[in-house]
Amino acid sequence: MPGTLIIGYGNLLRGDDAVGCRVAYKLDQLFQDDPDVEVIASQQLTPEMAEDVARSNFVLFLDAATGEKPGTLRRTRLAPQLGPSGFTHQLSPSSLLAAAEQLYGDAPEAMSITLAGWSFDLSNQLSPGAVRRLPEMIRLVQDAVESHRRTMREQSLAPTK
Repeated sequence: MPGTLIIGYGNLLRGDDAVGCRVAYKLDQLFQDDPDVEVIASQQLTPEMAEDVARSNFVLFLDAATGEKPGTLRRTRLAPQLGPSGFTHQLSPSSLLAAAEQLYGDAPEAMSITLAGWSFDLSNQLSPGAVRRLPEMIRLVQDAVESHRRTMREQSLAPTK
């Protein structure tokens, strides 16, 4: 199982809500020859993903956001946290981490990267603003993957007591 799991999710028929999936498609091409990275694009987070999450040592969740100035990119560290209704088919990244921890005994380091969208109307196209911000979101993901790799290398080289 790859050390890094990238999950991009969102509704492909709701304009900028598709940002996570669109970025995941591009990252799948970028990381296609990297055996340490797996990329998943999905309409939503599901309980079935908990096993893949538990077998990874770093997970990046990619999604669109609302309630912020459109175009805002945000990186957030995540921790396992059950949602108000436990495990359902409408999971948040934190509740998926909690499911991995409860079902498989481990929750990896995790981060979300979100892009605040402009339009969530019925459309299979991203807004022009979202299209312009995709390369920056992709760079943030690549930076996060490389930063995690550096940390793992440093930890493996550190003397044990």
